[in-house]
Amino acid sequence: MAFLLLPPAGQSATLDEAFTVMDKTAQQFKGVTADIQRDVYTAVIDDHAKDMGVIRVKRDKSHDTRMLIEFTKPAVKYLAIEGEKASVYTPKTKTVQEVDIKKGLVDQFLLLGFGASSAELKEHYDVQLLGTDTTGGRPTWHLQLIPRSPDILKNLKKAELWIGQSSGLPVQEKLYTSTGGDYELVTYSEMKLNPQLSDGDLKLKLPKGVTVEHPRL
Repeated sequence: MAFLLLPPAGQSATLDEAFTVMDKTAQQFKGVTADIQRDVYTAVIDDHAKDMGVIRVKRDKSHDTRMLIEFTKPAVKYLAIEGEKASVYTPKTKTVQEVDIKKGLVDQFLLLGFGASSAELKEHYDVQLLGTDTTGGRPTWHLQLIPRSPDILKNLKKAELWIGQSSGLPVQEKLYTSTGGDYELVTYSEMKLNPQLSDGDLKLKLPKGVTVEHPRL
């Protein structure tokens, strides 16, 4: 019977509710700052590499998003994304690694962060509601995203997002980078929507004498 193919009414309504709040936030989104904690898990050696710091994101217009993460513990390191370039600067070794990324792929990865509309997510990912949770003391919608792009699938098998029900912004993300169980778990706190951010706040400040490397993806 045809109606048996329809998803449960409650699930559809809740997913639509999540999209409504996310779309409202996306319309007013210009930037965000937050504390960030990251746990990179490698299954084959059962290892957790953890770090923490501050993330700054600025969007001047659609598809023009810049990001700078300053990791402070256990070691200082910077990750910047601007245009079609991702840069990782390690002050201790005085090296910066620069990687050129296709513009479309950068946009799709940044959609997992902040300011994404439901239309943008559904264009690039198959989105499913996994349920509701309390994450970081806040009620969240738990979403699963499967990339549609074969290029994205090479580096990201699936993603889980915990979206704040009041903010429409991610409270937590879990990115599965392989089929072998590797993942990256990112948690945000002390989030501030649309703070005053200058272009300089998103720039890597490199001292003289830094070695620039161009590793292949």
